[in-house]
Amino acid sequence: MRRLLSILVALLFVLTAVAQTSVRKDIDEHPELAVTSLSPYGAPYFFKPIAEAPKGYKPFYITHYGRHGSRHEAHKKNVMPVVDLFDRADNMGLLTTKGKEMKAYLHKMADAHENRYGELTRLGFEQHKGIARRMYNRFTPVFYRGAIVESRSSIYGRCALSMAAFNESLKECEPMLETRMSASDADKDRVRPSMAFLKDPRYQGVYIDSEEYWAKQLNKWLEKQDFSHSINSLFTNIEPMLGNYNGSSAYLMIDLYKRLGAMQNLGWYDRTLVDSIFSADERYIVYLYENYRWYCRYATTSVENGYKRFDRIKGVVNDIISHANEAIEGKNSAVANLRFGHDYYILALLAILNCNEHPSDLDISDVEKLTEKWNAYKVVTMASNVQFVFYRSKKEADILVRILENENDITLPIGSATAPFYKWSDVCDYLQKRVSLISE
Repeated sequence: MRRLLSILVALLFVLTAVAQTSVRKDIDEHPELAVTSLSPYGAPYFFKPIAEAPKGYKPFYITHYGRHGSRHEAHKKNVMPVVDLFDRADNMGLLTTKGKEMKAYLHKMADAHENRYGELTRLGFEQHKGIARRMYNRFTPVFYRGAIVESRSSIYGRCALSMAAFNESLKECEPMLETRMSASDADKDRVRPSMAFLKDPRYQGVYIDSEEYWAKQLNKWLEKQDFSHSINSLFTNIEPMLGNYNGSSAYLMIDLYKRLGAMQNLGWYDRTLVDSIFSADERYIVYLYENYRWYCRYATTSVENGYKRFDRIKGVVNDIISHANEAIEGKNSAVANLRFGHDYYILALLAILNCNEHPSDLDISDVEKLTEKWNAYKVVTMASNVQFVFYRSKKEADILVRILENENDITLPIGSATAPFYKWSDVCDYLQKRVSLISE
């Protein structure tokens, strides 16, 4: 028995090491994904063949929620602090030659965003065209000649244009589709419910002084991380520059890396400059920080963070359920109901689903171990999406549904002899119970 226990412990250690190594390998091979939510759509790197439907079942309806595609930085306030810092450092004679090169690059970056903050880029447009084309090719029977596709988006231009790109691509695949689109506050409950939760201090800025359990864990971990390679590449003395970063050089370097990483969404990104400054270890630190922060902030239903903040997704879940039931009953004129919104809601929807691939109630006591079970680069990049695809059979009464997250099958913690296909009645009950749980 003792020998068996030793073997099991050793096996667990090996599996943990393999999981951590795999994540590091992914980030090393695809460094553009280290900035998670600011990264271009990363799903194509991780596509797997999707499962074939059970015999006799054909797709007939799709309902979906998608984040807007690649965009310019959301706000000027995200960009200018680091630009101004390099200007001040240069005036004080604190920049190295590489630091001066970085300063010039940051000014080009700021110019590229000027008057375009938050706007969809051409890359973002093409991401949604690609997702739509693959949806059509995978589930062609849904999109027959004369079928109606109904789409709703957030009122933000990047979401409306993402919706337009998606529908344009579907029309290219089947010109006789009727595409109906709307971007109105009247639809906010189904695409962008209340954002009041973001006014909570827990969701503001960097959490150096936060009393949140997870923030304490993150700060404690970050204090042990080493950014000396990038700091010494850029500054002769960094200490006078840290006032706006609460004295933390790590927060400054993370902010800089994120600003540089976001430029990928414009289709240009100076990897030579970035890689000459940030080591692979530092890049991975940025990823670990972002992965933990996004999970704890927006993607976990753990007791430490409380369920109440997921009230914002109830309207979206209820809309998915109601439209699906209407489609099944023949009362929905559309073969697809598509929604185009924001990252917060993708994460909240996945938290409600609590799928086996991206569980929402994990131990958050260890920043690095979290990557064994949850990886932001597979969940929350630009254009991330969740698709519910419904199937029926002429011989069977049960309606089946599969769920694709970033175009890969996911499985739910509910019984099914045909997973990743589930009885819709079971999934509907599961979703309602999950929503009821977070509403208590």
